[in-house]
Amino acid sequence: MRVKRIVTDLFCCVSGSAVFSFALNMFAVPNDIVLGGLTGLGTIINHFFPTVPIGTAIFMMNVPLFVSAKVFLKKGALSKTVIATLIFSAFIDIGAELIPPYRGDIMLSCIFCGILSGLGLALVFLTGATTGGTDIIAMLIKSRKPTLSMGRVMLVSDGIIVLFSGVVYGEIEAILYALIVIFLTSRVIDFVLYGAEHSKMLMIVSDKNKEIADTIMSDFMRGVTFLEGKGGYSQKPKTILWCTVRASQVRNINRAVRDIDPDAFTVICDAGEVIGQGFTE
Repeated sequence: MRVKRIVTDLFCCVSGSAVFSFALNMFAVPNDIVLGGLTGLGTIINHFFPTVPIGTAIFMMNVPLFVSAKVFLKKGALSKTVIATLIFSAFIDIGAELIPPYRGDIMLSCIFCGILSGLGLALVFLTGATTGGTDIIAMLIKSRKPTLSMGRVMLVSDGIIVLFSGVVYGEIEAILYALIVIFLTSRVIDFVLYGAEHSKMLMIVSDKNKEIADTIMSDFMRGVTFLEGKGGYSQKPKTILWCTVRASQVRNINRAVRDIDPDAFTVICDAGEVIGQGFTE
């Protein structure tokens, strides 16, 4: 099972990096479309210093973040992110030499760049890793300010880079096109990974519920509730762990549960609307 997971993760990471490289090198770079995160910053660096490959710039900027993240990220998660970022950066540089640029209709470039970027990133995220950048920046800031929303932190950091792109290219259209691409990318990622729903309710039955609850609260910053129940067949008391999470967290939480207890029984339901801290106010 472990070998199968490693092979699957590697396939998703390589495929996703290839798709993203195609979107970046064919549509974004030739048309001065700056994406969010360190990818966008790498594009800006390449604009000023054409001899510096975008992928290399992205990886080098991630190195200090990896060192900082070592403090609060688990070794396995950090290793996955480093490997994914290395593959991701390498494919961007390889694609720059092989993929022909498209310099046609700018709106078509935005649409296809956003869709393909979202698909590529979603495949990478399926492995449980990230491509570094603003994800790690958000976690570093949240480690100091636990009450801050990671989504808002990432939105602010991406926004700063996009605004900077308008200064670099000297036109407001660069900002507007970048916002279109970022919006499409985020929507495609959500659709590929989680469908249309944005919140999920999990009910977990396990003999290791305490360890699972500690992991969910510490690693995913989500609250949990213990419900007392009784098995209908065994008539033995059972503790049910109940929690509500963002859809983007479901896959990684489910993996964490399986790592702790492969025999855990988990039910995942759609939550139409969630009102409270961390969700809709």
